[in-house]
Amino acid sequence: MSRLMRAGLAALVLCCARAHAAPSKPAPRYAEVLRTELDAMQLAAECSEQPSGVDCAFPAPSAPSSRMHAVYSDATDTVYVYVERYAMLPPEGARTATLLRRMMELNWQLLVGKLEWSARTGEVRLSAVLNTDSNFDRRALRSIVLALDELAGRYRGELGGGA
Repeated sequence: MSRLMRAGLAALVLCCARAHAAPSKPAPRYAEVLRTELDAMQLAAECSEQPSGVDCAFPAPSAPSSRMHAVYSDATDTVYVYVERYAMLPPEGARTATLLRRMMELNWQLLVGKLEWSARTGEVRLSAVLNTDSNFDRRALRSIVLALDELAGRYRGELGGGA
């Protein structure tokens, strides 16, 4: 094989190898915006990269012993904001049925937020979702964080909030 043909073949192999190489994954669209907004709210958020976004954990504004999270996902175009371990209701607990009923009554009334319960772990979360499919609404994020913080304080005693 001639030197010219070998050079052409090498160039073709290099070209094909580059075409099949995994493209670099772009950063999640609103990950940095979320970090910036939480910083602007002075929430001392600690953010960690996730497969399709970022999870930022921070102390609740009015109850620093409580942890909140803002989880942005490119896959779902949402920011899921929640109070971690707002309460613990063991599946077989004596008060669980009564408190679950009360949580459903509250969910009917709440405009911002909802109460969630994991039957597997017993964890109760107070949460809300911000859709980001068309844009990232900074004021809506602030409103959600502050509303969840206020609701957490309002119902903490009744629901036995905190871990």
